[in-house]
Amino acid sequence: MTEIAFKEEEFSTQISKKTLLRILAQAIPHRLWLVGFVLSIAWVSILDSYFTFLSKRIIDEGILAGDTVALTNIVIQYGLLIVLQATGVFGFIYLAGILGERIQYDLRKKIFNHLQDLSFSYFNRTPVGWIMSRVTSDTERIADLVTWGLLDVTWGIMNIATAIYFMIKINLHMALIILPIMPVLIYVAILFKTKILTQYRQVRKINSKITGAFNETITGVRVIKALCQEERNRDEFGQLSKSMFKTAYRARWLSALFLPVVQLIAAFA
Repeated sequence: MTEIAFKEEEFSTQISKKTLLRILAQAIPHRLWLVGFVLSIAWVSILDSYFTFLSKRIIDEGILAGDTVALTNIVIQYGLLIVLQATGVFGFIYLAGILGERIQYDLRKKIFNHLQDLSFSYFNRTPVGWIMSRVTSDTERIADLVTWGLLDVTWGIMNIATAIYFMIKINLHMALIILPIMPVLIYVAILFKTKILTQYRQVRKINSKITGAFNETITGVRVIKALCQEERNRDEFGQLSKSMFKTAYRARWLSALFLPVVQLIAAFA
């Protein structure tokens, strides 16, 4: 299969600030949706931390103090805030979907228009399957990065900020004991980021080869059948699929391992 042998550009594991800014710039035409999205995430994250503080008040001011009036008021406040938080969760999920689809639409339109201006030599040396993979899967990944990636970053920053605030408010000395664990968590996050990024880049490359194999097999099916190459094509495609499975499995395994490691470090702290 000639398309499968296509060698695409190799990338290092470093992500530059310029690249991230170019990706995030895709959301600028939809800035109102973006602002609503970020505010919804911030609102939900702040409430999430505030619920822990309310739980403390329920125990200290209501249960231990034996004050039923205070307990009732705090529980009512807790319930109302849960309703508001649920509204915020619905809001950011809805806005993430809208924003993601709009970014994908813009990217695919730009890519399609750009393809019309490329030379014949580009299409002679570049497999159609590779181009299709870039137009479809890569635009989806960028849209996911802008939406769900931004969600994770905003949620993480707001959670850390509000957690530190309430920790200091409740007990300053305990907070000062816990905070030194932050550099360890940052180091672990950077370590996992490098390994996961490497695996997902490999997944992307194999996905391009699979798309190319699909394109070559479907468009050249008459030649394949005429030369009785069905079994050979099936074996080659099976090898690609197996390689894709192993690489994707490693990437997912590392992603799944990250949160338990962070939780174990936090539990130890």
